[in-house]
Amino acid sequence: MTGRLEKGEWFRKSLFALFPFLLFGLLCAFTWAASVKFLPFVEQFPKGKVDWENGYFYGTGMGYPHLNDGSKAKAMKVAQAQALSAILQVASGLRVDDRRVLADLEKERVVIQIRALIQYEPFEQEFIQKGKDPFYRVTYRAPMRGVTGLTQKLIPYLRSSSPAGEQPTDRGAAEASDDEAPWLVLDARRLSRDSRVQPALFPKIMTEKGEVIFDLNTVEEGALARRGMARYVVTDTSREEIVAGLLPERPTGFLRLLGPPWAMAEDKADRKRQTKYVVKDVTQVDGLMKTNLVISEADAKEIREEDASSQILKKCRVIVAVSSSLGGIEGGLPTHLARYR
Repeated sequence: MTGRLEKGEWFRKSLFALFPFLLFGLLCAFTWAASVKFLPFVEQFPKGKVDWENGYFYGTGMGYPHLNDGSKAKAMKVAQAQALSAILQVASGLRVDDRRVLADLEKERVVIQIRALIQYEPFEQEFIQKGKDPFYRVTYRAPMRGVTGLTQKLIPYLRSSSPAGEQPTDRGAAEASDDEAPWLVLDARRLSRDSRVQPALFPKIMTEKGEVIFDLNTVEEGALARRGMARYVVTDTSREEIVAGLLPERPTGFLRLLGPPWAMAEDKADRKRQTKYVVKDVTQVDGLMKTNLVISEADAKEIREEDASSQILKKCRVIVAVSSSLGGIEGGLPTHLARYR
């Protein structure tokens, strides 16, 4: 009996002595497995919203049976009609560039019918029975990117030229080759409340001297249609953590024994650490709609050099990080959309 107690006491003491090392190992494992956390920047409107990170916009309608002769079928049709109207209104107010919304294009030399451009699809349909007046709620969704996306439809109207040497590429091959390519993150979180970046379908990146280094006419058309010009996100991740990206330094020595299994597989001594994100600050915004992103001359030079090697701009690998003080992942209603209330 005494022997068993001594063995039990030895085990407890050993476990207690090893506990700090085990805890440290777990913390390292979680740290190594962590990734940059980007959340979508979403603009909310009275009857719809725009997800500027994932590239969708939505319109919602409601239909009440008690206002339609007690008929659920009629209420459903009303909800669908309202959803269509809502998604067209949201589309009409989408910022195209630094001076126009989509509805403005019909007033200029470019004559388009917005309804013909929108390839919407049913996204959500439910019958809500809360309260004394149940109703149908229908939401339609339309893509801004991809083969059926709004961007693809607008390119022929708005693009005046193509980058020199641009050649048609196989989409599958392009996506595969882009897997490990870097992304440019333009950090606009430090701008004042009066100088917020407003998202747009075709934003520009400019230097403080006014030189444009990124716009609709300098990017590859296939990448533009597939990826969109830029993705807008919110994040609480620090600038340093974004720069670190998804490839942290490999642990060494005893820490490797405590780390996750995948760390043990990277044994090539000549393996170089790659940076997934190139992070630059937005110093100010420009344009009537406040959609153009202004950066320093030094940063512009570095971005050009990066683009020469990885085509980070030409391939539209651009992320714009806006301040979470804009309302978390919910943006406000822009002034130019007030008429659609």
